[in-house]
Amino acid sequence: MAILLAIVAAVFVTVIVMNLSTGEKKIKRTITSLYGTDDPQFVRAMGSLLGPALLPGNEVRQMLNGDEIFPSMLEAIRGAKTSITFETFIYWSGQIGEQFSEALTERARQGVSVHVLLDWVGTGKNRQVLHRVNGESRRGSRALSPSSLVQRGTAE
Repeated sequence: MAILLAIVAAVFVTVIVMNLSTGEKKIKRTITSLYGTDDPQFVRAMGSLLGPALLPGNEVRQMLNGDEIFPSMLEAIRGAKTSITFETFIYWSGQIGEQFSEALTERARQGVSVHVLLDWVGTGKNRQVLHRVNGESRRGSRALSPSSLVQRGTAE
């Protein structure tokens, strides 16, 4: 039994060390784009990848980084009238994280149903938005991280 336990512990330690010690992987090939966001094939491909087809009347815009993405996201949050569903792997600290937290909290205060799901690993300890939204919710708002689901023993 002791040998089996030693083998399991050695494998566990090896896996952890390998994950923490390997360097960042670099992309060695350039991925060429077959078509732009304005091409009808893009809409078909996204419908196939995402499941349901993109609905007519929706707009797709190519945005390359946070400087282009975040202002549009914040504008959409601030303009929400009935509900917001916000799911992200990484929740940012600093000024941009504070802007998202304030915008989501303000909408919850105004009665908008706000649902936030943050990745447990990607957000680290920066989960102030969860507490703010839950504290200000008026109508069905809920902010969760997977760790809070596991700690309570529920999965919604």
